[in-house]
Amino acid sequence: MSSRWTAELYEDRPGHYPIEAWLDSLTDQQSAAMRAALTHVLEPDGLALASTAWLKPLKAGLYEFRVRHSAHDIVSMYAAAGQPPPATPEKVLLRLFVHFHGQRVILLLHGYDKGEDDSPRRQQREIAEARKRLGAWKRAESARSRRKQ
Repeated sequence: MSSRWTAELYEDRPGHYPIEAWLDSLTDQQSAAMRAALTHVLEPDGLALASTAWLKPLKAGLYEFRVRHSAHDIVSMYAAAGQPPPATPEKVLLRLFVHFHGQRVILLLHGYDKGEDDSPRRQQREIAEARKRLGAWKRAESARSRRKQ
């Protein structure tokens, strides 16, 4: 078994992954930072990040993955080999809501740009959306499990 975790996108109906729209809306610098964070931080370390500033438990299996660094900084901090991408001046403050399950799988549920609006009201709205998606996923998983029995 691989020691890395594997990221999967939450699917709300066949072929529809709502987080893709958010990921596609990110600037080039934000997208590079998110890819670097997934590749060099979240997938290698998974739940072990819960005791760090990268991952905040939100109860009931929901976690907030906090990306506060540019791709350049992430690669510089975590990559064992290769050249980091060029530094970018853009500030990165992204939040990705995830759930860990099965044999080292990370379900990517929802995300938002906290740098765009860091109000507590916005944060609670985004957490509520992530909880809604996690609940729907758990119900679908439970139904699949019952059908297999």
